[in-house]
Amino acid sequence: MIDDVECLADAPQQVSVLVVDDDDVDRERIIRLLHRNALCSQILEADSKASALSLLGRELFDFVFLDFKLDDGDGRELVPSIQQRNQSCLIVAVTGTGNERIAAEAIKLGVYEYLPKFELTEDRLRQTISDGVRVAAIQAKLRETEQLLQHRSLYDSLTELPNRNLFLDRLDQLCALHARNQLPFAVLMIDLDRFKEVNDKLGHQAGDLVLREVGARFSSLLRGSDTIARLGGDEFAALLLEVDDAECALALAEKVGHTLDAPILVGEHALSIGASFGVAMCPQHGCDPAQLLSCADIAMYQAKSNLGAVALYAGEHDKPWPKAGQTTQALITQLTRAIQHDELEMHYQPKVRLDTEEVVGFEALVRWNSPAQGRVNPDDFMPTLESCNLLSRFTYLTLELVLSQQQRWIGQLRKPFKVAVNISARMLEDDRFVEEVMARLASYKIPPSLLVLELTETALVINPVKAKEMIEQLHAQGVSLSIDDFGAGFTSFTYLKSCPITEIKLDKAFAQELEPGSFNASLIQCMAVFCQSRAIDFIVEGVERKEYWPVLTRLGCNLGQGYSIAKPMPAAKVLPWWEAWEQGKRRG
Repeated sequence: MIDDVECLADAPQQVSVLVVDDDDVDRERIIRLLHRNALCSQILEADSKASALSLLGRELFDFVFLDFKLDDGDGRELVPSIQQRNQSCLIVAVTGTGNERIAAEAIKLGVYEYLPKFELTEDRLRQTISDGVRVAAIQAKLRETEQLLQHRSLYDSLTELPNRNLFLDRLDQLCALHARNQLPFAVLMIDLDRFKEVNDKLGHQAGDLVLREVGARFSSLLRGSDTIARLGGDEFAALLLEVDDAECALALAEKVGHTLDAPILVGEHALSIGASFGVAMCPQHGCDPAQLLSCADIAMYQAKSNLGAVALYAGEHDKPWPKAGQTTQALITQLTRAIQHDELEMHYQPKVRLDTEEVVGFEALVRWNSPAQGRVNPDDFMPTLESCNLLSRFTYLTLELVLSQQQRWIGQLRKPFKVAVNISARMLEDDRFVEEVMARLASYKIPPSLLVLELTETALVINPVKAKEMIEQLHAQGVSLSIDDFGAGFTSFTYLKSCPITEIKLDKAFAQELEPGSFNASLIQCMAVFCQSRAIDFIVEGVERKEYWPVLTRLGCNLGQGYSIAKPMPAAKVLPWWEAWEQGKRRG
């Protein structure tokens, strides 16, 4: 456990308290006990719901000691009002009964603690206040982290421009808006010219300075209603609203391009950076987001043949949409063959305790060995797979490959490994999914406790209600659930607290630059506290440098996965690797 975390340094030294009780004797007794606590700087009282609401409208309180039975109504009805006015306020229920059912219901409402009046003592109240101050500080840090994660999921950390996620969301909204009111707009794809030379000759730090300056110049020129985003690398994109014709869109693109006419100063160097612009129009070139992006992308590559040029999508003779459809269908055909002819295999990457070097399990990662294309990267086929009717067959095949391998390992090992399998968000829409998983576990005689299903954070965001329902069903059957790539999307901590999650895996992007005081270090420390408080395993992915092991351990994260431990390996290499790892530990 972490004994002392950064967030507690900001905890308030004194607190403001409201006591709500219609019994004069009980109320005065609570106030008298609280006055003996040095942390309580202000103590106000209310003898009814009405007077409590009046005070809550004027004051902010750190604690509210609330009696449920009031003359003018049920005190529990005040809980939503208190939380709405001040989400950091901790509510302590103080009632005349020790009924466990009422206590459980109070906690579900969001009450911090439940104290029967007959148990009230000066020491008990002092401990409640002291513990509450620590809890409030941690919750405040979690809310701050949640806001930062949300910002990071929507904005590029280097340029502070909208990122790909936010850009695509706004493009979807514009296409939907066009369907209702025929609002025209243009899509610009922008690729910098000569940027690779900057990185190669002056280094990535100079490249970052160039990208920041380019982003600032682009955004200073566009209107507030437009969107300029950095999609990644040196690729930018823009959405231009209320652009009636191609001439207007081309003129705006050229105007944006002229912002790069002036050299960009990096140290002693004056760098000449140009850009190529591809333009697609809605509705002239389509009203579908993917189609518009494809058209703008083709136009941009046409423009790159003449550095600094602006090109409008050429038209029907080069229309990409049918061509893309043919490619997708060909890929689906090849995937069907891959499933039928055993072209898929599972590789396994270990998860390790960084403090003791104990292997705690493996993640199973699918590999496709295509006779026609060789080794195919999952990123190149998973989007197509998730959009067609092969997904269920693929999912259950990979699950069976893992379970059959686990069955063999159980016969070879004294302590069988937990193995995690990645599951698409779409599988949560299948009402038979839980039943199918349990049937396969039974068929291979694998205890449910040895299977971990990894869901991306996106799965929770797309359909949180359905995801929660499926997670609860699987948890009830003994299957562990892991949230993968945490921080790449956006999930609220409130939602996580309500789900029976057993593991959170922080996205590999946060395993870099762990200097003290950095955002990544603070996030890991905060997540470690959150996971410890919920008895959730916390693992950092992408741990590529062994010197980060003690750093992560000091921050409270004892579990890691990455190349500094091992690369994903075929099943045949797992046991030899494990034996070598164990021997290395003993020698160490």
